[in-house]
Amino acid sequence: MHRRALVTTVVEVTETVYTTVTVDPVGQSSSTSSASASLEGSMTVELPDKGASTAVSTPTSSSTVSPESSGTKASTYPALFPEANSAIIVNSCVHDIYVSSIGDRSCGPSTNCQLVPSNTTYREAIRVCDKSGISLKVSKTEDMTKPMQFEYTVWDDKKTVSYDISYLDCMVEKDGQKDMTGCVGYETGIQAKSGDDCPTYKCVGNVVCAKDAYVVAEFSYQAGAPVGACNVNSGVAFELCAENRA
Repeated sequence: MHRRALVTTVVEVTETVYTTVTVDPVGQSSSTSSASASLEGSMTVELPDKGASTAVSTPTSSSTVSPESSGTKASTYPALFPEANSAIIVNSCVHDIYVSSIGDRSCGPSTNCQLVPSNTTYREAIRVCDKSGISLKVSKTEDMTKPMQFEYTVWDDKKTVSYDISYLDCMVEKDGQKDMTGCVGYETGIQAKSGDDCPTYKCVGNVVCAKDAYVVAEFSYQAGAPVGACNVNSGVAFELCAENRA
């Protein structure tokens, strides 16, 4: 199991001269079929000229707000509240779901096909793995065929957790189009969140969420990948059928 590399960008300002240095703390990338959480993304900070030299560095990633989300139902989703040191999945769907929490041996015991009834919440203590992460696989059926995935990874520093939404295992390429109808929660929206100062990702129901989730393997290795990073103590939260609480 591997994890996507999250790129940290440092911007140094001296008068009007800007220098950008990119540091890649993780020199690995994951295959999309791997049941692991992963890291990728970048954040650029530009500072106004105050006549003094200033350096800013941040471990958090950032993605452009999805055009599907801006000004749509996603912007009105009720707030999602993570729980400290926990990973949760809020099932706001009208149907039950099944959750499997998958990681390699270093992550400790996994959860296999746990029933999560409608309008209840799945919870687990955030699991720490050795250079890999956790895939929370979600399905409408016990056979877990083509599951939706929520992913998280605790970094080697044990202080930072990254998180993302992935449709890669549940969507189907059909006549050059992405068919997402088999992805649980897709029809009524999905969101992911961590701490207050960290990225939130929101996907509108029945719209291909190309900016706020993985619908292309490794985000085609482009900048702005939809991977957030936050203090692990903040926890991570995911929600299916978010429109049902709006």
